Amino acid sequence: MKKLFLVFAILLFGLGCEKDDICTDTNATTAKLIIRFYDIATPETPKAVNKLLVQGVDNNYTYGTESTRDSIAIPLRILENNTSYKLIKDFEVNDNGTPDDTSDDFATGNEDVVIINYTNNQVYVSKACGFKNIFTNTNFGFTNDGDNWILNTTIENSTIENQNNAHVHIFH
Repeated sequence: MKKLFLVFAILLFGLGCEKDDICTDTNATTAKLIIRFYDIATPETPKAVNKLLVQGVDNNYTYGTESTRDSIAIPLRILENNTSYKLIKDFEVNDNGTPDDTSDDFATGNEDVVIINYTNNQVYVSKACGFKNIFTNTNFGFTNDGDNWILNTTIENSTIENQNNAHVHIFH
């Protein structure tokens, strides 16, 4: 009788367990837009942007100016079908501000505004991972202000599903 009870208990507890709900899939999260910067004179040569500051337009996203960069990864808004960013080359804060102050009153540099339009698709990944967004039909442009440091752009991948490769190339 003890053996029968033990077998019953093992089956009851063993079959009643579920796998842990831990999302381990690296492609299960919403991907950021990957931008690579290239030299306009030799388009196949990556070219870093000196002291690049990235600031969201109508959002609070700021990406720092630690050093020169030849690529960035920036998020897209998931509740909208467009996102805009200010890309400020040679960003510096003058003597009137503090290093943490990025307001226009104290900031210098060449600012270009990029506009990204897309179709936002939310897809179910799994119980553990939940949902992620995939951006399709991506269009990328920049405003012409007469003093652009961005000279041209190309879309390398109009579907933003993962962060394995660049989606947009910016030539300067």
